[in-house]
Amino acid sequence: MRSESRFSALATRSMVLGLMAGGLCVVAGCNPWKDQIRPENLLGRIGSQPVGQLIEPKKCALRVVILDRPHRDPVLNEVVWRAVDEQSIAPEARSALQANGLRMGRITGEIPLELESILDAPPPNKVEPVTFYLDDAEQTLISVCEPADQVSLLLNLDSRVFGKDYSAASGYFRVTPQHHDGAAVSLRFTPEIHHGAVQRSFQPIHQPTELAPQQFKITDGQQEESLRKLSADIVVEPGQVVVLGCLPERERSLGSFLFTLADSQADQRRQRLVLLWASRNQMGVVDEKAKADEPPPVVEAAAAESADRKALDAANPEMAAAADEARK
Repeated sequence: MRSESRFSALATRSMVLGLMAGGLCVVAGCNPWKDQIRPENLLGRIGSQPVGQLIEPKKCALRVVILDRPHRDPVLNEVVWRAVDEQSIAPEARSALQANGLRMGRITGEIPLELESILDAPPPNKVEPVTFYLDDAEQTLISVCEPADQVSLLLNLDSRVFGKDYSAASGYFRVTPQHHDGAAVSLRFTPEIHHGAVQRSFQPIHQPTELAPQQFKITDGQQEESLRKLSADIVVEPGQVVVLGCLPERERSLGSFLFTLADSQADQRRQRLVLLWASRNQMGVVDEKAKADEPPPVVEAAAAESADRKALDAANPEMAAAADEARK
């Protein structure tokens, strides 16, 4: 009986000592699987990107030019549109725009010389472009006409023509850029009319993701009427320009309101044309190009090993000889 108790005590003591030794080995770094349970290795296996890399967010840049010329100017109404591909807009959207006195299309390649001369005109007729830097799918407003105290429009929506009066009205295009295939940018244009007295309202804040909780901000502004049934989408490649204009003969149409205006200094009307260039960044790792210019890791490792070798030779020749023998 006493031998059994002694054996049990020895077994218990051996087990405790074994557990303590195993714990010390783990703490001291003797775990053969320690590289597999580190958090960075777990993340490396779960995610597709290496740890420590920052992916550049999607960005778009819009460069906008608004030309102001005499009403029914031949360059704005004839020359430009001979170079514009209006078939780049979907047929349904193109018909809806034209029914409301609007024109939209895309120029590929060189712009007409007459238009280029207007863009390169010296002061006081120099044209100043405006650039917008936006996140992917972030919206911006482009003002295309001056406020009008009173305006009466004939709108054609869903093949139904009706009149509508506005007071203190201003015209805009809400533009939404998004990354498209390759280096292209997809643009959505939606005309808007801001009208009426300034009022306080709650406007939704643009969220970077669909899963983010919706937030609102308090703004003081006019009533905003978005004509979503007249929205049009177009894809722009590098070297292409979007053209927005009107059919000046369509009096009281939305296009006439947005792109024609009375000259404040003379009894004449003016006409406008919008040109828009779009570009985008390329997705990838931040500072990836800078890293590409650095020496390869193999070269750096070889240089470090050579430096260590020289230091070892200088400090202890006998140890250096032993290290060479160990490598052999």
